[in-house]
Amino acid sequence: MITTADILALPAIHEWELLAGAPDALQRRVINLGIMDAAVGKDAYADYVPGEFILSNMGFARDDADLAERSLATMVSRDLAAVAVRNVHELPISQRVLDASNASGTPLFLYRGEYYEQVIFQGMKLLERDCADADIAHLIDGLLRNRTPEQTRQVFYEALRATGATIQCAVLQPTAADEASLYAQIDDLVSVTDQIRRTWERVETASVFRYHDCAIMVITYNRPPAAFQMESDSEFIQLLRPYGRIVCGISEEVPLGQGDLAVREAFGALGAARAQGDTLGAARTQGGTLTGDTSPGRNRTVLRWADMRVGAFRDAAAQDRLITSTCQLYQQMLANHDEQHGSDLLATARALADTVGDVRAAAETLFQHPNTVRYRLLKLKTIFNMEDATDRELTRFLMLVFLT
Repeated sequence: MITTADILALPAIHEWELLAGAPDALQRRVINLGIMDAAVGKDAYADYVPGEFILSNMGFARDDADLAERSLATMVSRDLAAVAVRNVHELPISQRVLDASNASGTPLFLYRGEYYEQVIFQGMKLLERDCADADIAHLIDGLLRNRTPEQTRQVFYEALRATGATIQCAVLQPTAADEASLYAQIDDLVSVTDQIRRTWERVETASVFRYHDCAIMVITYNRPPAAFQMESDSEFIQLLRPYGRIVCGISEEVPLGQGDLAVREAFGALGAARAQGDTLGAARTQGGTLTGDTSPGRNRTVLRWADMRVGAFRDAAAQDRLITSTCQLYQQMLANHDEQHGSDLLATARALADTVGDVRAAAETLFQHPNTVRYRLLKLKTIFNMEDATDRELTRFLMLVFLT
């Protein structure tokens, strides 16, 4: 947006003085520039529109002070961005004109500088530049903008007619890459969503659809949970077990306006479950009921986001390009130092991060003497400009550096 202050800062305007007008005289938006080169007529300057910055040298009035007063008082009475006068004939600016400016709010400036044609030329070029910059800013906004909760809710409603207070997602994938079996399983999973709608008290909507080589189940609830826990892990597994060998990632329950996070959590949990290489068919049963080992660290075919522990943070960081780029920046600093000095600081830093700062454990990993690791630790502080940091503070920083 171009303001009166931007116009007054043009090279063609050497000096200026505010004579009268609104308190926001320098912040008023300018949409166009124009010239006042004729005396007021019957139209009372009707062609001049709000937002215009009008310049004049009062040449049309010459030595007619009354004509200058009537014309200028009429012009400043319009809702303009500003009126700026280069008073080449040194005509008096009467109190009537100042009162009219104060009454309308249109600022009245007196300026010294180049001919108003040059001011107009520079001002129009500035408006063109601002328009081009606005187009670029709009594109950048598109790159940076996150959806608002209202927009996210609208997406889920338009796609699935999903309504409710909270949402939970499950992403399921067959262990065999069989497109036909995926469609068959999705058809079967419709009965699962039907049962969920019938038997789970808080459920508002439940649906399942194909997403590339996966099936996504979306459940919304009419009220938040009493505790931060899904309805029932074991019940969910029981519902899914008859439908083949699959792996599944389950999100936490989040507000519907943050439904995109639920989808990302579910895919993150699916990736971790898939990496474990287990299947639902391998889950143990006892007394006819599927139990499955849900203790931390055990292989599972159905995995919740909350059960991923540190893996959840690593997955979240890997999905954020700014965090990933920052991690790569510091890792590259160490790699460059190693290349230039023949050192091994990158491996040492990673070992310290993996061992949570345990020098002896890191030394064993690197097959180095602990004193060598301690020396490298000091070098790490120097490279990262952390000479005053404690070993614990450096370790905490390194754990973030190697998060991705």
